[in-house]
Amino acid sequence: MKIIIIGNGKVGYTLAEQLSIANHDLTIIDRDLPALQRAEGSLDVMCISGNGASIRTLMEAGARQSDLVIAVTNSDEVNIVCCLLAKKLGAHHTVARIRDPEYSADAPLLQKEIGLDMIINPERAAAMEISRIFRYPSAT
Repeated sequence: MKIIIIGNGKVGYTLAEQLSIANHDLTIIDRDLPALQRAEGSLDVMCISGNGASIRTLMEAGARQSDLVIAVTNSDEVNIVCCLLAKKLGAHHTVARIRDPEYSADAPLLQKEIGLDMIINPERAAAMEISRIFRYPSAT
């Protein structure tokens, strides 16, 4: 599977690490050159230094032929734009990390109108898991 990860912070690197183990064809896009060099030196990935919200950078990464584009930068807006552009270029599926509750409330509209296939809010997911554990304390 051809996967592009935009953002090489903690989340992006961990995703790349896990997906690399599963032998996926991975490309990481980030502006932080030292972080890219660390990933390129320790993982089986291709790294591109640039802005993931740039059409030129997405095309260089192969967004037209990608099966999945995952945007996990620190900016919700950048993640949305990255996924929108990747989808317009021909990416099959897109996933955006969106942390702002206001955007999360608009998730169905973002998915329908922009074409985001999945929106992940890590804080909300953690809260839901904690809530589930409290409802069934004997399960822990």
